[in-house]
Amino acid sequence: MTSGYRSQQGYLVLADISGYTAFLTGTEIEHAQGIILELTTLIRERLTPPMRFVKLEGDAVFCYAPDTAFPDGERLVELLEVCYVDFSNRLLNMARAATCHCTACASIDTLGLKFVAHYGGYVVEQDGDRQDLAGGDVILVHRLLKNSIGEDLGIPAYAFFTAPCLEKMPAAFKLPQHMETYESFGETTGGVHDLEPVLRDMRKSHREYLSSAEADGEFTIDVPAPPAVVWGYMVDPLQRWRVERGPLHKHPDEDERNARGRTGNGAKSHCTHALGAAMREIVDWRPYSYYTMRGTNQVWGGHIMAGRMTETIELTATDDGGTRIHTRVRLTDRGIFAKLAFAPAKFLLPLSARAWQRNWRKIVEEDGLDRDPVPASEELRLPVENG
Repeated sequence: MTSGYRSQQGYLVLADISGYTAFLTGTEIEHAQGIILELTTLIRERLTPPMRFVKLEGDAVFCYAPDTAFPDGERLVELLEVCYVDFSNRLLNMARAATCHCTACASIDTLGLKFVAHYGGYVVEQDGDRQDLAGGDVILVHRLLKNSIGEDLGIPAYAFFTAPCLEKMPAAFKLPQHMETYESFGETTGGVHDLEPVLRDMRKSHREYLSSAEADGEFTIDVPAPPAVVWGYMVDPLQRWRVERGPLHKHPDEDERNARGRTGNGAKSHCTHALGAAMREIVDWRPYSYYTMRGTNQVWGGHIMAGRMTETIELTATDDGGTRIHTRVRLTDRGIFAKLAFAPAKFLLPLSARAWQRNWRKIVEEDGLDRDPVPASEELRLPVENG
């Protein structure tokens, strides 16, 4: 008789609130539990989708995603970074807004957040509307929560990516190595991503954001998929080409990562199409919210310069769980001749919007972005057969 389960490969992630035990036992239980509930809810909202929530395990949120959810492992890194930044900002805001003088409210800033991410096999156990995961890799990722990273490296806030998970990352993405040894599993190696520098950089980095009032041209597109999923398509050159391709856009962009081997501030993109070329550099990178690029467009083989411009791509969630993509452009040269040269391109923006909207509808249908990525009735459980 077969087991009735199908083994799958994917990402297993635990987000663990550090300092939880001391916080809970040394403070008023009612306020402490309310604070923890708010924070774990925030974590769950930031990780899902594209990940899928499994369960809350005290102070830890357990999620998973099939390998297709992150064709580029860098998107997983971004997801955890943004979750940590939002968690830290929420802690800061809660501490500032607290008017209660109880020990729990006064101890909010003692809490922290760490992640463990592993890539491996698992089976999904379905019990009505509830799911749980089983398998050796599931046990391992839970064991990894008890580690010596803080003691050995002195890093309190981190994301530990195991070696199988790092294999999904860009080759230029390098992290300090760490090893743990567990009974039945032996040595487990991986890389430690310090999240405190990420938080500092995000808080101090310069914002360059175009509003509708500042734009010389703008169009919007609605996509029936959540922002975190749409973001992954917009920043991946091959997926972006699927959205933008048409008579004038026959080849994917050539993207160049920044000095840290990441897509973000300093990364560049070179687009060649039928009417010319565009060279852009990312100057403001806010994952799942917006990114801004500066660059130069050339048309008609470079004989006419459309000039330097700034472009902001913003994603906002819609009430139905989808995403509204706002594309805004502004010329750097504010002179009359630059605006006249831009006039044909501005005329084409509505045409591009309609074409991209059609392409998005096709992509959503082909990739199932508007559906549960792992339908419980079809993928998670197979009929039991007698053998």
